Amino acid sequence: MRSFIVLLCFCCLSALNAQESSTLIVQDIEAIVQNQVDNQNFSGVVLVADQGEPIFHEAYGLGYRKADQKIQKDFHFSIASITKLFTAIVILQLEQEAKLSLDQCLGTWFPDWDLPNVSKITPHHLLLHISGLKNESNQLYHKMYSNEEMIQLSQQKNKGDQFGNFNYNNVDYFMLGAIIEKIEGKPWSKVVEERILNPLAMTETGFLAYGKYPKQFAYTYTVSKKGKYTQDPFFYIQNFGAAGNMYATAGDLLRLDQALYSGQLLGADAMKKLSTSYPEYNYTGYSVWNYRYPFIDAKPMIMERRGGILGANVVLIRLTEQKKTIIILSNNDQFNPDSFGDATNLREALIRKISK
Repeated sequence: MRSFIVLLCFCCLSALNAQESSTLIVQDIEAIVQNQVDNQNFSGVVLVADQGEPIFHEAYGLGYRKADQKIQKDFHFSIASITKLFTAIVILQLEQEAKLSLDQCLGTWFPDWDLPNVSKITPHHLLLHISGLKNESNQLYHKMYSNEEMIQLSQQKNKGDQFGNFNYNNVDYFMLGAIIEKIEGKPWSKVVEERILNPLAMTETGFLAYGKYPKQFAYTYTVSKKGKYTQDPFFYIQNFGAAGNMYATAGDLLRLDQALYSGQLLGADAMKKLSTSYPEYNYTGYSVWNYRYPFIDAKPMIMERRGGILGANVVLIRLTEQKKTIIILSNNDQFNPDSFGDATNLREALIRKISK
């Protein structure tokens, strides 16, 4: 009986210690984020989850400054290039269904398109940004163009001599969107709805268009050195298509994150491909970066998708071995999702805190 009581007391003490430790971590996270709000003009939503359960989910700043509208936790944000992850998932689903091969050349689907290396470029090259296709010009967002026009106009002077070299750009994902539409016979956005948004009940995720934004939307801003906020101009954001056209809430992105563990979206072989890292191409993978974070002893394995369009700066970080998640959605240009090794950056401070 005494042994049982001792064991019970030990278990209770362990539970209390774990609860106290968890509380301290949450307090530390709150302090890290508040420091960014106070000193770095952070505005947006931060969600940190452990095993799919949010342990921290808070909102800061203003979503529409003219109306003094405060951002709430369920606000919608432009997720910029996180869109590319949705596109890559669909491509891998189509491969699972034997509707395409990652080694098929573009000429299979677009034999008449005036593009360089149509007999060489494959979905594999597009997913990794090694197709040699050129970046699009910012001028192409001043009026509405079709996806094909965006591709063709951006490649007019491309000699094709950069095939096989890493060059991060949106056109690779314009092409992937075109492949999806060719195979499925419907718009890329409709395919994403049917294959990802509807099955996961991601009801707060959708697609942006010029002047058309969802309710409770965090409009984006540029901040001057003197702290003046200027709202970003409207542009034809729908032209980003399969590369950057979507909006979402932090809660919906957590649904996506968890579905990648459950097998609801991709089978084991497809997940292995999504998780594969290519160090020779800056540790990129299929729409994500896969790497061991080298700046702390734990060296957590990370699958990460970043995005940025003007004041929309966002990141989805998946610590895949620990099954922890960090989602940062910002609506100004003060948060840098592309830092690497900077302990003062919000993204990296949170990685270091929850990895301990």
